[in-house]
Amino acid sequence: MRFVDPASSGATAAERLYGIAATVVFGLLGVSARAAGVSAAALRCRRGVLPDASGPLLWFHGASAGEMRAAAALATVLRECGHGFTAAYTATNEAGVELAAHAATGDTVVALAPWDHPRWVARAFDCWQPRGIFLIETELWPSLILEAWRRRVPVFCVSARVYPRDVARYRLIRSLTVPMLRRVTAVLAQNETERDRLVALGADPRRCTVAGNLKHVGGQIDRTADVSWRHELGLRSDEPVIVFGSIHADEMGAVFSALDQVPLGTRRAIIAPRHRSAVGVLLREARRRGWRVHQRTAGPGPSDWQILVLDRMGELRAAYAIASVAVVGGGFAQHGGHNPLEPIMVGTPVLFGEYLDHFEHEALVLSAATPEARVGAAQLGRRLAEWVSDQAHCERILELQRCTLPDGAAIARRYVAALSPWFEGRA
Repeated sequence: MRFVDPASSGATAAERLYGIAATVVFGLLGVSARAAGVSAAALRCRRGVLPDASGPLLWFHGASAGEMRAAAALATVLRECGHGFTAAYTATNEAGVELAAHAATGDTVVALAPWDHPRWVARAFDCWQPRGIFLIETELWPSLILEAWRRRVPVFCVSARVYPRDVARYRLIRSLTVPMLRRVTAVLAQNETERDRLVALGADPRRCTVAGNLKHVGGQIDRTADVSWRHELGLRSDEPVIVFGSIHADEMGAVFSALDQVPLGTRRAIIAPRHRSAVGVLLREARRRGWRVHQRTAGPGPSDWQILVLDRMGELRAAYAIASVAVVGGGFAQHGGHNPLEPIMVGTPVLFGEYLDHFEHEALVLSAATPEARVGAAQLGRRLAEWVSDQAHCERILELQRCTLPDGAAIARRYVAALSPWFEGRA
């Protein structure tokens, strides 16, 4: 692969204008955050004062928990190939930081991402002196990319994608998008559709290839942990449990309506809210309907719970692994959906909603293999009742759904092949 050797010329007019606007906007955001009581430690990170780290250092940046899991997978793959480095993870939100801290191995440092204020980004580069930057999925920040280009630090967009609803927005700011994408060293896209979108937005087609979705690398977990997890939660070894993952606040009504249609003998559900703000909605709705509810963060609870609120980070995949049926949220209201393949990767059949714009490729493949797995909110309860009442049918569905899983080992090999030319003699 041919990599860019950045020239020494400065920013375009659009980039200079963005820099001025970013200085004002993020400066005001910092003031308002301090007034809102954001911690001093968090604000230091936002202003580019990052934790101490030793080199050689590679910087992995993503938006939230899912992207951080992909970042950790990439770091693991690179280390397994013999590359030694400190992995520095930044996430846009606290959920991402928490997941990165939980998943990280080896020499690592984790922090909230600096805001895209030119001076604060430069300060972050001074702190870490990165050898390379890996931006997970759609984390395209003009000041960050420009500063890396000026300092001759390679930037790789990995597991790269553009949400369909964002394409028009990027086109509106084409004078900023095109030079930003052209400054990127290489783009490793999730699939051909994403590559085509990125090329159409300005990425150099010679440096834009398909490598796959990093969320499928190293994603499977050992199901022998089922026994200990079930014991801890007070579940019998053969007791059915339904797991609802990444459920948004406005999907709680659909979840409880569906549970009302499930046979009484299978009314054990683990519900993982997508955002902490949805926990209160979940608790109120459960208590209003008379369900016995317990929060995971409250520690050991009564063994006769009917709904367990999974409000502790990093446990959703383990919950999927003990489920009889999994329901992935985000697609029963118009949030774009969440990854419907995660439960299948740990051996559980999945139901998902109609609105999966963010995972359109995965949804299309799954819908072709098992059309009944994609349901609207009104049909969720009936389909859920059918599945939990027929174990043999669930097993047939799972076998069909397993056939749609990407080859995680092949994806890892593609990333190694694409990145190895850069690593030679560098990191």
